[in-house]
Amino acid sequence: KQWYQRRVRGICGSQVDGWYKKSVTPHVYCTKDSKTWTTLWLCLECMLPAVINCWVDTFKLNTTDIHNLKNTNGVQTKVNDFGYTNGIGYLDKNRFVVQFEKMILGLETRLGMKRGINIRGAPYDYRYSPNTKVGQQYMIRLKYLVEETYELNDNTPVMIVAHSMGNPYMVNFLSLMEQKWKDKYIKGYVSFAGVFGGASKAIRSIMSGETEGLPEIIVDPLTMREFERTSPSVYWLFPTPNVMKDLPLVIANGRNYTASQYRQLLEDAKVDKGAELYDYIQDVPLFLPDLGVDVYCMHGINQTTPLQFRYKEGTFPDKYPTTITGNGDGTVNLPSLQLCKQFKRLKHYQAVSGFLATHLEILQRDDVIEFLSDLLAGRFEGEQQLDI
Repeated sequence: KQWYQRRVRGICGSQVDGWYKKSVTPHVYCTKDSKTWTTLWLCLECMLPAVINCWVDTFKLNTTDIHNLKNTNGVQTKVNDFGYTNGIGYLDKNRFVVQFEKMILGLETRLGMKRGINIRGAPYDYRYSPNTKVGQQYMIRLKYLVEETYELNDNTPVMIVAHSMGNPYMVNFLSLMEQKWKDKYIKGYVSFAGVFGGASKAIRSIMSGETEGLPEIIVDPLTMREFERTSPSVYWLFPTPNVMKDLPLVIANGRNYTASQYRQLLEDAKVDKGAELYDYIQDVPLFLPDLGVDVYCMHGINQTTPLQFRYKEGTFPDKYPTTITGNGDGTVNLPSLQLCKQFKRLKHYQAVSGFLATHLEILQRDDVIEFLSDLLAGRFEGEQQLDI
């Protein structure tokens, strides 16, 4: 049998809990002392008007020292249920936003797998990039979890499953591990909706704010922007020049900004610490072709996906731009998704369209769950590349 663990999705990441006791808050109605661990992400009730300002003040990072990014003073955070599945089944604890839950249920039903034994979750704090202190600590925890899962299942190599930004995290993790270690502990790596070349949507997050699918009539993008501008992971997901070439990604005030001009873009938009944060993640790869393990890749296509952003004169960056779309999975642009074709040990590539082909919905597809079940059960045969 082949067992696996997983990371979860990009800018919407994993469940994050917080415990805070702050001396000051932005408004008199904001709670200073949580008195216990409470949900910070995803906290739907925290997104309501006025209340969201309290949430942003708690969840944004302290960027005083770019090389020592940390929580706002007085705030502690942790991911939920590391090693188990409560933190990855749903994005919120009220179970409104499903992530891996249907896939987990499918593996339990089809293969008799068990949560916490041979289905392990490895949620991470999605605000941080891998080169931060928090990111590096996560890599250490992940290594131990792989080894523990291997031993817990009669020395059976682990199949790792990653989604969205979990894939670049996986690229960095596997590149750090020695080949001897990977040969012993890793059976393979399955990528769903990998952001291997970044996503244009990340640029809009920093410029004008991103509500992550929540209604803009309720959630103010500019309020979300205050939090998003402090997260190095968002800058890390800016589309790479090798993917976007010379395509203008932002058109504003008579200027065209390409993927080679992010520093100038951030300076012109007057993003506080933006250029420094972008420089900080410059040497952290999103994609490396040779990870030393077998790779299986699936993603969605033919979904309307943000690509370029055009600002009317005098509206940059505080008004929402006109969005020019292209092909992708609704979140990640197609050239970025297709980088997974370049893995040296690619065993399977499949692009799916139609119903449930968007960035998160791909995890709910019956054919995707069937593929993963067959792979884990040893029923998958042959190498193939499909676009359906």
